[in-house]
Amino acid sequence: MDTTQVLIIVAAVAVALLLIIIALRLAARRRVKAMTPEQRDLHYAERARKKRVSELKADLKAVEKDGQRAVKDARSRLESALAIGTDQIDAVKGPSGTVALTSRTLETPSGTRDVTPDLSAEATAAGSPATAEGAADTRRVDLVISDADGTAETVAFRPDQESDVRGFAARVGAAAHSVDEVLRQRDDAVREAEEAVTAATEQATVRMNEAQARYDKGIAEADEKVRAAEATVRERRIR
Repeated sequence: MDTTQVLIIVAAVAVALLLIIIALRLAARRRVKAMTPEQRDLHYAERARKKRVSELKADLKAVEKDGQRAVKDARSRLESALAIGTDQIDAVKGPSGTVALTSRTLETPSGTRDVTPDLSAEATAAGSPATAEGAADTRRVDLVISDADGTAETVAFRPDQESDVRGFAARVGAAAHSVDEVLRQRDDAVREAEEAVTAATEQATVRMNEAQARYDKGIAEADEKVRAAEATVRERRIR
């Protein structure tokens, strides 16, 4: 079957469908013309009700969707606020594990601690090179982390990591210096975001209730028109 034949078949099917649609519409018009005035009123009332129901459902769905989107955006803003200060600033991996720093936390091989204004870190060179054949080279760089209570933790790194470790120690000091401001910004952002979530939720509820009221009222009005038309048809039959 070549392309021309396929196109002819498609065109024939399309024409057939068009003729069927036209025939159905003509038949529907004939049925309406055959109705009494009261029956036509009922027919049009039922059609109007069907259209009105479709419109009201679309309105209800649109309002619900808009409300859900607004609440979702507000919650996304809250998640972003809660995450303030959690981006990694620096990390160094050594023989005994990795140390990683954010604006709010310091992770070491022994666990994770909060960054506080009293937290400090210092890099010191330790050990000695091999001085005789067969002797061990004990050189290393120690990262000494101290808290306000005097507790300290030492993490050892290779001597060729001294520059990275010293840079990390400096960044720990900078994080400790600015942590109060970071936490203040986070608290303010979280409070504002929580208020936004509450407002979005309340507004979505109000709008949904209003849309539901419009839906109920519209359905009731359409139903009343259909019932009135039905009553007129019944009265006509009685007569």
